[in-house]
Amino acid sequence: MRITSLVASTLAAVLSSVAGSAAAQPPKLEVEEVADTGSMPKGASLSPDGRRLYVTNFGQLDRKNIGIYDAETLQPLGHIDVPGNVVESVLSHDGKTIYASNFRRSSVMFIDVASRAVTREIHTGTHPKILVLSPDGRSLFAANWAAHSVTQIDVADGTIVRTLQTGKQPRGMAMTKKGVLYIANFFGESIDVYSGKDLADHHRIKTCKIPRHLALSPDERTLYISCLTASQLHAMDVATEKVVHHAPLGDAPKSIDVSADGRYVYSADFGSTHSVSVVDTRDFTSRTYTVPGMDRGSGVVVTKDGHHAIVTGWFDNHVYRVGFEGGGGHPAQAMARIRRWIGRPKTPGPTDGSEGPKAGATARK
Repeated sequence: MRITSLVASTLAAVLSSVAGSAAAQPPKLEVEEVADTGSMPKGASLSPDGRRLYVTNFGQLDRKNIGIYDAETLQPLGHIDVPGNVVESVLSHDGKTIYASNFRRSSVMFIDVASRAVTREIHTGTHPKILVLSPDGRSLFAANWAAHSVTQIDVADGTIVRTLQTGKQPRGMAMTKKGVLYIANFFGESIDVYSGKDLADHHRIKTCKIPRHLALSPDERTLYISCLTASQLHAMDVATEKVVHHAPLGDAPKSIDVSADGRYVYSADFGSTHSVSVVDTRDFTSRTYTVPGMDRGSGVVVTKDGHHAIVTGWFDNHVYRVGFEGGGGHPAQAMARIRRWIGRPKTPGPTDGSEGPKAGATARK
């Protein structure tokens, strides 16, 4: 009887633990800081030391294209002016150069951080968007949205090394330390994979209907995919190229980023939830947090500790630092500021499988 009772109690404890784990969610979130941006803030990137935030303002033509902030307080620290309009940016490994994709000029600009001046401009395929720097820092890749291609640029001399053909509307990219490049084809329902010497080996993986953004886990065993119309995060095992986990996100997830320890994946949700979602990769539970005042999440970047994410509001022209409740910042002051615009009508959401309303091409980017 004692053995039977012990087995029964042990089994009950195990089942209770499993049930508790399944019911768990990542911690609750709150807005810690908020700041004004330029028109249509799109991408967000951090300096290598995590102290500076750079926000690309897609709606700014020829001036104030990139805003600079203190990453912890969101205190504005200035801006960068370049001709044309900037889509996304990425920092060099030493933090001395910003690489920015210029949609209007179909180019990539090298910008000196200290002087905030353009030092080099390389013309790519039509309408470059996402940029990925190779792990060794020697190559920069630009996904050319309207050219169905990716341009590889030699960083040292600014020359084009090669052009890789892709599916329809290449968008998100990620690259491993071994030199495997993944490219999400937004309207192609697929991911192109380039590898080997001179990236000569190529194959294509079937994926969700609209894969928008890609991010690798720190151990590079998992490729995370934001599936826009499915409102899901897919986790693909890199070795087998099979999706092994799914997690629900807010409506129409745009950008994703992974914490440095690999535990959390955050998404900026462009759809009707106006939210940031966070997934705990230990069990693939998730939580979606509607960001007060935010009108369509666009870019997202995660702080080094993984407990905070910085997200841009595409139509409300603000940037928000969101974190686990009680994790710091000034939530009360942030909410007091947000109340100035929180009552504004939200912009109609995606209706045609794109990233924005049908009103015009500019609003879709």
